[in-house]
Amino acid sequence: MDAIPSLPPYAHVTREAVQCAAQASLRYDVPELLLHAILRKENGRVGASSKNRDGSFDLGPAQVNTKWVEYFAKFGLRKEHLRDDFCTNINASAYIIRDNFNKKRDWFNAIVAYNIGPNNWTPNRYRIGHKYASDVIGFWWGFQNYVDAQRGIRRTADGTPTAAATSPIRQAQASPAKPKQLVFSLSSDETGSE
Repeated sequence: MDAIPSLPPYAHVTREAVQCAAQASLRYDVPELLLHAILRKENGRVGASSKNRDGSFDLGPAQVNTKWVEYFAKFGLRKEHLRDDFCTNINASAYIIRDNFNKKRDWFNAIVAYNIGPNNWTPNRYRIGHKYASDVIGFWWGFQNYVDAQRGIRRTADGTPTAAATSPIRQAQASPAKPKQLVFSLSSDETGSE
């Protein structure tokens, strides 16, 4: 939980959001502030779904696309879990981002793939994904700058910390982490496998 309590206010800064994002960050080796940046960009809500032009839906706070429902079903998850449970949604989001990073080998293109999917990158689709990823990176850096300021960390013009700190976007990734089995939370009257 490196980001809290020093995140700037935004719609998803709640105790649950912070705890779930921190846990998902550790579990899937995805920068915590990147998860918050996706939440900020997507601006979804627990219980919400948004219909896309292709007929699919984006679910919950991180707007996980229903194209993932079949995949996550093998973990005992249903569409309702992704839509209605914050921690399940952010864990699914982190899993997808990590999977994309392992395939694309950089955070920017992992974010593009989160938005437009990992395949079929036509010039028009990539333009849409590029804009999305640019916005997410902007939020990520904004969060990082805010956290740095709260901690008294200053950076040079090229982003290098002048104090002992490492920017999340420059963190070394020696080898890709294999996404671990999806871990999720369900209310006490439901069951699922971890």
